[in-house]
Amino acid sequence: MRRALPSTLACVALLAAGCAAGGPESPGVAPKAAPPSASAAATTEADHTRTVRKSVEGLTTARTAYRWEVGKPGATYALTGEGGHDFARERGSVVVKLEGAARFEEVFTPDRLYIRGTAGEESVGWTFVDRADVRSQRILKAPGNDPGFLLRQVVLGQDYRRLAEEDVAGASATRYRGRLTQAALTLDMSPEARKKVEQMREMLGGSIPATADVWIDGRGRLLRLRLEMNIEGVVRSTTTLTLSAQGEPVTVRVPVGAVEADTSTLV
Repeated sequence: MRRALPSTLACVALLAAGCAAGGPESPGVAPKAAPPSASAAATTEADHTRTVRKSVEGLTTARTAYRWEVGKPGATYALTGEGGHDFARERGSVVVKLEGAARFEEVFTPDRLYIRGTAGEESVGWTFVDRADVRSQRILKAPGNDPGFLLRQVVLGQDYRRLAEEDVAGASATRYRGRLTQAALTLDMSPEARKKVEQMREMLGGSIPATADVWIDGRGRLLRLRLEMNIEGVVRSTTTLTLSAQGEPVTVRVPVGAVEADTSTLV
């Protein structure tokens, strides 16, 4: 029997899990040089794009720190999460908090997303949904707060260029920036959300201003990524994922006795 979530909890779960808001920017700029030829510039971008994609492919396990912010002038929402993920086996866990108002625990397996948590006076024990049913509803919001989803968006980015050498949690890293394609922005989106994004793209004249920043260390490891869309004066959405303890074992405890969630309440 499916469990219907309490109304308040369902609304928060919708925002937190994504089934149905980064620190300040400090973009480094490389020293100016003589402008390269068009063919040389294209080759450089292709090389940098390969570097970024190779760093994603090399990621096995890591501790994850996740932050999603969305809002407009005067109203911003932020969601944070910490956990561990085995990217090769599509397994992991994360504890997600919504500005002190709600706390959720999530467990990922290749087939299911398990959730339990509290929001205000309401709480619910372990429930699960099929991961195939967890669709993206918001631009740059990872459905289910799945870090693997963000990596897939980075891979779909294009025209990566090198920006600068920067520090990431005490480690030296090279920062690259690419352009997020429409395919990346609408990855795994529900039909309703995809339609709205298409309408936004048309209103903006054919493209949505969205970028992917990636920090890679000297060993080729992906240390941080940041996805951002900024429509000045209208809306800004930023998702940041920081990776640490790479290659160390990640333990995932699958909840016992979880009840299938009635996702019709998540609307």
